[in-house]
Amino acid sequence: MLVISVLGWSVLVGIVFSSIGAAGGILTSFGLITLFGIVDPNSVKPMTQLVVLAAALVFVPSYLRWSAVVVPLGLLLGVGGLVGAYVGSTVSTLYLSDMQTFRPLFGILTLAIAGQIVWKMFAQRRQQAGAPTKPAEPDQRGVELTGIILMNLTFRYGGRKFRVPLWSPLVAGVIIAFTASIFGVGGGFLLVPYMATMLGMPMHIIPATAAIAIFMSLAVSITNFLAMGAPVDQCLIVPLMVGVAAGAKIGPLVNKGVPNHWLQAATASIVFGIGLKYTLF
Repeated sequence: MLVISVLGWSVLVGIVFSSIGAAGGILTSFGLITLFGIVDPNSVKPMTQLVVLAAALVFVPSYLRWSAVVVPLGLLLGVGGLVGAYVGSTVSTLYLSDMQTFRPLFGILTLAIAGQIVWKMFAQRRQQAGAPTKPAEPDQRGVELTGIILMNLTFRYGGRKFRVPLWSPLVAGVIIAFTASIFGVGGGFLLVPYMATMLGMPMHIIPATAAIAIFMSLAVSITNFLAMGAPVDQCLIVPLMVGVAAGAKIGPLVNKGVPNHWLQAATASIVFGIGLKYTLF
């Protein structure tokens, strides 16, 4: 019965994470703590990140086939994330190892993420009301890279040209990976708003771009957590990774077929509920 519950929950995690590029770590941590009874935060963190890593490895190839990923941008974010992940996981292991401290802080983080998603939804609605254009649809031509011009990464998607200063993803990668490693999550909750709000990228090309950066930072963070003695429950981690891999096969199809605001609203509702539980109960 436990195995079935673990598989069911991890399939949901894989679908959510691979469709929007965020909240995979939040949902996994919630499952480990509340549904499956893990009481050691230093066990929750690397297990959560292993699950997120498994999902990223599975769903990125689908986006690559559709050319719905900006590989250089993901690599720049990931390079910055190598430093942030090492420092964050070290600080977390030493100073955030008690569940009574970890749980409410995790709840506050989760509420902040839910609020950020809701704010973004309303901002998009106001923008669409001011400019009567159709919501962005997936571009069948995919991402068209135009190279590095005057220290800016440039690419095209959906008829738009994007220009990203090279320093921006490097700095963002450090900050995002540090924050994610402190709480033992993937970092999509910050990577997605960075790319969607600050860079103005459409959601269709964000999940796999974020996953490249997440993969690189998690490789460092997980290794450091384990090197510092974090325990991993083998009986839980195997079905979790199997289930999330299955869900990650479905998520890219959801991303292409479901409107962005529906995905965001569903994710915000789930994350908000988790945040309330961990801060109030």
